[in-house]
Amino acid sequence: MVGEDFRRLTPAQLDEVLPRLQVLARSSPDDKNILVQRLNGGIMPSSEEEWLEIHPGKDFATQKDLLLPGYKEEWARSRGGVGEVVGVTGDGTNDGPALKAADVGLSMGISGTDVAKNASDIIIMDDKFSSIVKAVLWGRSVFDNIRKFLQFQLTVNVVALTITFLSAVAGYKPPLNAVMMLWVNLIMDTMGALALGTEPPTMSLLERRPYKRDSSLISRPMWRNILVQATYQLALLIFLLQKGPALFGCVDGSSHHFTIIFNAFVFCQVFNEFNAREIGDVFNPFQRLNKSPMFLMVIFFTIVAQWAIVEYGGDFTQTAPLNFYEWKITATLGAMSIPFGFLMRQIPIDEDPKSFAGIGGGDKLSSKKSTSLSGLLAILVPILSAGAYQMYQMSKDL
Repeated sequence: MVGEDFRRLTPAQLDEVLPRLQVLARSSPDDKNILVQRLNGGIMPSSEEEWLEIHPGKDFATQKDLLLPGYKEEWARSRGGVGEVVGVTGDGTNDGPALKAADVGLSMGISGTDVAKNASDIIIMDDKFSSIVKAVLWGRSVFDNIRKFLQFQLTVNVVALTITFLSAVAGYKPPLNAVMMLWVNLIMDTMGALALGTEPPTMSLLERRPYKRDSSLISRPMWRNILVQATYQLALLIFLLQKGPALFGCVDGSSHHFTIIFNAFVFCQVFNEFNAREIGDVFNPFQRLNKSPMFLMVIFFTIVAQWAIVEYGGDFTQTAPLNFYEWKITATLGAMSIPFGFLMRQIPIDEDPKSFAGIGGGDKLSSKKSTSLSGLLAILVPILSAGAYQMYQMSKDL
């Protein structure tokens, strides 16, 4: 489209063109600014006074729906109140308004004017467009790393809170005391953030369509991963609560018994950190570990600190030293999180197509995947209920 035809469009007509618009030729800086405003609605006039400042001498009552960029109420009504995330590049003084209106403005550090630099959010110091690709790549990597951390954190939270709640309701002594929970929280927050928040980007991130502004931070595959891992860990802890004394020859409810449960739980988190390195259907928990030194350092520190807490915590942590056999079994039970990571990714649940910008007609697929997630919940809820019933029976036996 050329600028002359662009300027003759009404706001409603422009909304129909925008999904297909790729090049706007022979356009003015004002055209660029109007295009950005119509996409994200950031500085759209919200009152009659603001509209008249843009269109002096025009009649608001009769022309408000005919002149670009429109007005806030009409824009929100046509887009559901949610705009696109817009990035704009520019180097001239006339690009200042569009750079400022954009969500992310990028100006050139060498050839760009001071006005453009001041109006932008990111300055490309080498004036290379390849640097913009790197900025997008790292931005998507940070976003995905936050989601990886949330996936890991929510799994730990669900398991720790549920086992504590079920124990209290059943009248059973909580297997994880305050100091143990403090250490688990340290693994979950500080260690987990360092391990998963420093993952380097991969070029495959650029193949994904951009997310909408209002898309959910926790996707359907993430919920699937959280629910499956939490179910396995809860089932394991309940099993060790009930059968642990017989398997390991310890007194039921003793510090030795609870140390075994605590050790197995921590190793579940250690190995689940490998699972959390992917939030989709790809199963390759050990890929690119040579490029994630911080992740390896965190895993090593967690294991060494766990050994020190168990062996030398004593009365402070209310733990008892474990023999080699108990260490081997609890570590193996924790390592089972890896095979479960493979199995859970065989459950066909994809991200909601409505989460991505520029995708339409995904209602049928979205409904299908929603049904899959509902089916998963239908399977896992009875398992959790059975675990709660087992704990209730254990409390009656005591």
